[in-house]
Amino acid sequence: MTLVELQKVLGERISIAVDESLDMDQRKDENILSQTISSLAKQMINNADIVLRTNKLVAEGKLKNSQIEKMVG
Repeated sequence: MTLVELQKVLGERISIAVDESLDMDQRKDENILSQTISSLAKQMINNADIVLRTNKLVAEGKLKNSQIEKMVG
């Protein structure tokens, strides 16, 4: 999943969260699902940030033969 696709999913979850046509049980179930998606989204965003930072350091030549370079390949 790309970050753009993730953004779309998060937008859909927000729409569901404010949907007043849902009864309390449906809203509760949807909120639990939204919390799970939010947690996964946060991890995806953090991972993307790590990749971007690593790519920047590699491009700047700052990771030659470092532990980080060995960990991320």
